Amino acid sequence: MIYELNHVGGRVQDLEASLSFYGGLGAEVVDRLFMPGPRVNRVHIQLATGLVELLHHEEPDPQATYGLNHIGFMTDDLDGDYARLMDLGYAELSSPRVAGSGQGRLAFLSDPNGVRVELLQRSEEFRVAPITTGPVLGFTHVAVAAPDAAAAAEFYGTHLGMEPIADDTFRLGADTVKLVPPPAPTIAHLAFTTASPGAPTQDPDGTPVTFLPA
Repeated sequence: MIYELNHVGGRVQDLEASLSFYGGLGAEVVDRLFMPGPRVNRVHIQLATGLVELLHHEEPDPQATYGLNHIGFMTDDLDGDYARLMDLGYAELSSPRVAGSGQGRLAFLSDPNGVRVELLQRSEEFRVAPITTGPVLGFTHVAVAAPDAAAAAEFYGTHLGMEPIADDTFRLGADTVKLVPPPAPTIAHLAFTTASPGAPTQDPDGTPVTFLPA
């Protein structure tokens, strides 16, 4: 069963710049490791309740694209959930395998609009109690592109088991996905509540970050 919206993540060009940006919003590093095979630094940071996974490759790659590019969900039955979603016709990106970190197993598929979705089964828990220091008071949602909103609603609300809290918004565990119409990048933006609203900004790799009044 898929039971938690675990994180939003992607590849970063400058890890320290990303940590500085999110740290200025009150984020705390809750997990950090180095994967020697691919030479990748993986860092999980938490803002309020939301986990963001930053992946930094030490070997430069001029063909790489940077920025947040997937959302991850926890499951207690990776093989069963993955097979069920494949049987429903969703696109396979990477079949179940041992994670590069060695922490459990993972798989990737595509939602109906091309958003990369990661399924994770592992025993490690990186999320800590909600972080209340800094300007961010809450993690409102991660917004994902949904040109076909009805198909996306069926995917997240029916097949992933998220609770619909509005026509375009779905919750599972502590955090929320919001579907947004085009034009929008795959991960359209991250939204946080603050004591006083601010103008949208961008993280160092271009993902928009929106601040909403509490």
